[in-house]
Amino acid sequence: MLPRAVAYLLLALAALPLAHTSHAQEQPGRPRIGLCLAGGGARGGAHVGVLKVLEEMRVPIHCVAGTSIGSIVGGLYSSGLSPAAMDSAIAGIDWFDVFQDAPPRRLTSFRRKQEDYLPYFDFRMGVGKGGLRMPGGIVTGQKLQFLLRRLTVHTIGVDDFDELSIPYRAVAASLEDASVVVLDSGSLADAMRASMAIPGVFTPHEIDGEILVDGGLLRNVPYDVVKSMGADVIIVVDVTKPLSELERNPTLRDVIRQTSTLNIVANSNVSIAGMDPGDLLMVPDCGGIGIEEFDRMAEATVSGTVTAREHLDWLRQYSLPEAEYAAWQTRVRAGTETETIQIGNIKVAAPSRVDPRRIRERVQSPPEAPLDLDLLAGDLERVYRLGEFEMVDFALARTPDSPARDLAIRTRDKRWGPNYLRFGAAMEGHLDGRAHFAILLYHRMATVNRLGAEWRNQAILGDRLGLDTEFYQPLSMRGRFFVAPRLQGLISKRERWFTSELATLVTSREWEARLDLGLNLSAWGELRLGGYHGDYTGDLENQSGILDDGRGGWRGSLILDRLDNVDFPQSGWALGLEGRMARDGLGAGTEYDRLLGRLQGVASAGRVSFNARLEGGTSFQTALPFHDRFELGGFTRLSGLERGRVFGDEMALGTLAAYLRLARLDPSLGQHIYLGLAFETGQAWDHAESPALADLLVGGTAFLGVETLLGPFYVGYGVVEGGHESFYVLLGRSF
Repeated sequence: MLPRAVAYLLLALAALPLAHTSHAQEQPGRPRIGLCLAGGGARGGAHVGVLKVLEEMRVPIHCVAGTSIGSIVGGLYSSGLSPAAMDSAIAGIDWFDVFQDAPPRRLTSFRRKQEDYLPYFDFRMGVGKGGLRMPGGIVTGQKLQFLLRRLTVHTIGVDDFDELSIPYRAVAASLEDASVVVLDSGSLADAMRASMAIPGVFTPHEIDGEILVDGGLLRNVPYDVVKSMGADVIIVVDVTKPLSELERNPTLRDVIRQTSTLNIVANSNVSIAGMDPGDLLMVPDCGGIGIEEFDRMAEATVSGTVTAREHLDWLRQYSLPEAEYAAWQTRVRAGTETETIQIGNIKVAAPSRVDPRRIRERVQSPPEAPLDLDLLAGDLERVYRLGEFEMVDFALARTPDSPARDLAIRTRDKRWGPNYLRFGAAMEGHLDGRAHFAILLYHRMATVNRLGAEWRNQAILGDRLGLDTEFYQPLSMRGRFFVAPRLQGLISKRERWFTSELATLVTSREWEARLDLGLNLSAWGELRLGGYHGDYTGDLENQSGILDDGRGGWRGSLILDRLDNVDFPQSGWALGLEGRMARDGLGAGTEYDRLLGRLQGVASAGRVSFNARLEGGTSFQTALPFHDRFELGGFTRLSGLERGRVFGDEMALGTLAAYLRLARLDPSLGQHIYLGLAFETGQAWDHAESPALADLLVGGTAFLGVETLLGPFYVGYGVVEGGHESFYVLLGRSF
């Protein structure tokens, strides 16, 4: 009996370095059970299902290590969250939104919303002395980072992962020396974020100066890490996505898809081959769930539960008596009991190109008050909406001689800024041979000065050659008021209609200089008032003479935009008013007044969306010059007619469209496919005529629309009364 007692004592002493007051204390002689959770993206929902069964069988876990999604599930479990709580949290997460850096469009600053109406690709890059610079990933993980902070807020103050309810390790890979990095201290949220920094998808995560990416590249099944934590028995849950079956003659896409997972599968196999005979390997059957299909994590959870139940006999041998397990579980869950966190001071902690006062201006969380995570989320989003940061984060630091914690807003500038480039393309083709195309280049220099000025430049090549430059200067840190000088020049060649049956090719050259004083309405829109001056010259093909008219006068605009999407909106509304008063004293060759108004509203029911738009223009009984008249024709503007076929000094247009979301595309190709119908009615009148509803033309269009990576793509057929029809193909937004 004595040797056995001594052995028990030695086992207990050996466990002391790994123990903490919050840990579940094990009985002497019981084996330490380790849990190894592999990476596998959305398939990691199976880890939660396995944990549910472990708790049902009263199997205690003494240490956990995970990679990628395994690090997140493992970290949350080690921090004290129950599988049921994790399951509930996963079900409530909008994963599609989490993997989108930008806030919902209705909350995006109006300056950035304006770019949505031109045919630019979503991809952005920077330019500097070293040439073109690319972002480190498609997603910076702004929303994922805050989600992890929120889920682990109860661990604030725990810097050593051995002091969590269950000792824990996260596995990442160093991008600098290709080494496996085992994270055992610091911020739990940072460790999980680094371990899941999927190359090419998420930007790398920096911890203590080391650039880290997804640990699955080198150790997707961190069995050796769990072993080093002192585990006697290890449960391995492998959700690695297996290699796909290859055709005899694989395509380029097949080869790229297969090679992207070769190394992960290979290192997983090596780890599994090194398992001890007494360990348990579970491989949940996640079927066809892709690593990116996070909306299917609930399915993966079920597969984990089913697989774990197939090993009940093995698990039963490590099951604790009910009272003992309840005591263990109580101690583990105690780690989630967080006292109210009191905020002391609020400060901006990171150096940035952006003046700290502009950041602080957007933080509404009050000092000397309890921490409100919902309010803080809004603060971080408002700062992120400045558009100049790769990441906006927060930290809560203990203050000397006080239970309160200082709230530090931490920002990281976009490493590819402050000069940004975007490219775009648009094409319009008709079966009758009419075609238009454009290639666009966009440049923006951000944070030109401490108030946040920016210089924006655009160039158009194609049927039109154009340059547009604007300097946008806020007048205060808050940025409510601004001044914006702008210069535009355009050379175009297009058919212009002089009667409803006669079109003439016109080559025009025009320029305009503006000076606007404006009110920024943040995410809602903006109001501008100012003056303009310029000139228009047009040459008519095969005709003598030119159209020459000076430009000058006063202008104003009010634009409100709350649409959730420009191309295929599901909800929201938009309002626009644009007016000009051309005056001889400011250079106008023709004096006239012009006002154009637009109102749009969108609502959805299931997969069907309804998009209503009203548009009207008036010249207040003045005669508009040729170059500034109202025109109708083209897609959703009487789609069966050529652009500009209907024109005049007064105009009215109504459109009601309905489109059905048919399917979701592979993320590598775009987003959704739609089938749509639109009813259109409109007309334009000369100022001498009296507009009458009886004059309205009626038409409609049917189209197939696709949200591609290059912008919206449409194939459709339009018809207007009088025998007018058009088959069209469009790529990109109107230009």
